[in-house]
Amino acid sequence: MKMKLLALLVVAVLPLMAFDCITDFSSVTVSLNLAPISATFPLNPGSGTTYGGNTPPIDLASLFLYEGYTLTGETLHDITVGTKGEDLGNGSGTVSITVNGVKTTLFTYNGAWAAFNTPQSLISSPLITKYQPGVDALIAAVTGRQRVTLSVAGTIGKAPTTQNTDFITVSVYVQASGHK
Repeated sequence: MKMKLLALLVVAVLPLMAFDCITDFSSVTVSLNLAPISATFPLNPGSGTTYGGNTPPIDLASLFLYEGYTLTGETLHDITVGTKGEDLGNGSGTVSITVNGVKTTLFTYNGAWAAFNTPQSLISSPLITKYQPGVDALIAAVTGRQRVTLSVAGTIGKAPTTQNTDFITVSVYVQASGHK
């Protein structure tokens, strides 16, 4: 009987208590995942040990998975570089970002081509070195939802021998925060 009375008292008093509730969701900042900025660059067979290429312009506004949010901050989350194909010896290169006609180095990579068959991460791999001016340009482009171009230029120890089998893939992951 005492338990029923106590439960009834609690149910009766709950509506009278002043709990702080979130009623204005525009003040709540949440983490917003963006689709990665990815590009795959094929290496053509032949006698050359250099490679390069550019992506078509990438509209960063298309990466936003949450429309209607006001961005309050963006940060670089990770960069990965991966290879596919035969062992081409030691490889090194530079990945650049072009925003409004200004090209800036985003990161460099250096190591055995085969080591990149398992994509290497900026977070855990000593084979990738970021360049802060490029990261700053990327973040500014994300904030402004601009169009960017990624480009790669590098060298390998041995020229590829087969068409359409050797590739390098670059992925850049950006984390954003915002509110409705």
